[in-house]
Amino acid sequence: MSLTIVLPSLYLQQLGELVDSLGGDFDRCLAAAGLQRSQLDTALLRLPWRAFQQLVEQSLSHSGRADLGLLLGERLPVQTHGVLGYAAMNATTLRDAIDLLVTFLRVRITLLALTPEPHADGLRLQLTAAVPLGATERFLAEAVLLAIKHIFDFITRDHDAVTAVAFDCAAPDNLALAQTLFRVPVHDQASWTGLVLDRSRLDVPLRLADPMAFESAQALCRQTLEQLSADDRLGQRIRRYLLERQGRFPTLEEVCRQLHMTPRTLHRHLAAEGTSFKQLSDDLRHMLAVEHLRSGRVPLQELAYLLGYSDMANFRRAFRRWEGVPPSEFLAALQRDS
Repeated sequence: MSLTIVLPSLYLQQLGELVDSLGGDFDRCLAAAGLQRSQLDTALLRLPWRAFQQLVEQSLSHSGRADLGLLLGERLPVQTHGVLGYAAMNATTLRDAIDLLVTFLRVRITLLALTPEPHADGLRLQLTAAVPLGATERFLAEAVLLAIKHIFDFITRDHDAVTAVAFDCAAPDNLALAQTLFRVPVHDQASWTGLVLDRSRLDVPLRLADPMAFESAQALCRQTLEQLSADDRLGQRIRRYLLERQGRFPTLEEVCRQLHMTPRTLHRHLAAEGTSFKQLSDDLRHMLAVEHLRSGRVPLQELAYLLGYSDMANFRRAFRRWEGVPPSEFLAALQRDS
């Protein structure tokens, strides 16, 4: 199954300049991922998720820097985020800016989401991904969270709104740089990934606030998000809907209600795209099973439940059909090769 990530080419242009400045060869990174420099000339890129993963992995390797995500995030001030950055600059309060990012992060990078949650020290803004990120996890988390912190620092005119940063994965030898760039305590191997914000700052009026400009920019964000959804083929829209509801995969009837279609109409449109709802669901479970096993962070019993299987026997049969071996053998082979 081919998942797609959508993001501005500006981000990858910045990555390319960074890799080249560190002595790497970004053209070779692109080629290894099946891409070309000329593809970065378009404002908005749609890339297969696997190609994007390969590009990041190649960039990490060519640059020789495990902290490449931090270095990229440092290059992404509020002005690099298009209409989303402009809207944030005009927010009336920090809470409004947070709500904006939670709602419209997808207009800048898909497959990632922000979720606000109460926290003992304030508000927790958690970063999650629709798919296991593998070797790209720390890179993306560092770049995105540092870029978001730049936005909050800019609109509040100081560095006090964010009080802590957390990563649920360890980073080799770059904790000191992370704390230098974030300017707040950074916690590795936490149970979540994201930012903690000072509750007392959430509703303080911002000096840059322009309610009319904020409302207008929000409307543009909404139009952009609607256009992204409209440009997706039906199969891609269904994949994204299923991804957002991992753990309890929706039935055909539920998806039809969400898309305001009858099952017959949905089947007809998917058939025109060369697929079916059953095939989409099966392909998605296959992809997620392999990615989760590669990550090594989800026990088999939990993985079966996460993918919507009622028992391990059904999951084993499905996995053997996908990969030719049961999941325990697949996992053992991964461990031998690592």
